[in-house]
Amino acid sequence: MVSFLQSPLPETIAELEDQIALIEETQGQCMRTIRELMAREDPMHGVAFPAEIHELHQQKNMLETHKEFRKVRIRRLRFQESGR
Repeated sequence: MVSFLQSPLPETIAELEDQIALIEETQGQCMRTIRELMAREDPMHGVAFPAEIHELHQQKNMLETHKEFRKVRIRRLRFQESGR
């Protein structure tokens, strides 16, 4: 898991946007790994990766939630800046 997800959300838009980019990159890695595992599955020979695929889907969904939190924070910061 990406280490900065353990920390509180940053207070600047630039940092939040950087984190969103890292999250999207990690999500892409999850999807690539899922596709690779699915391509390697061979039910006829008992080769399957259900637990690994499920875990990667869960991780991808968790990352999406973290990304949305950061988008909300960016909108809030922009709203606060426009109100000044």
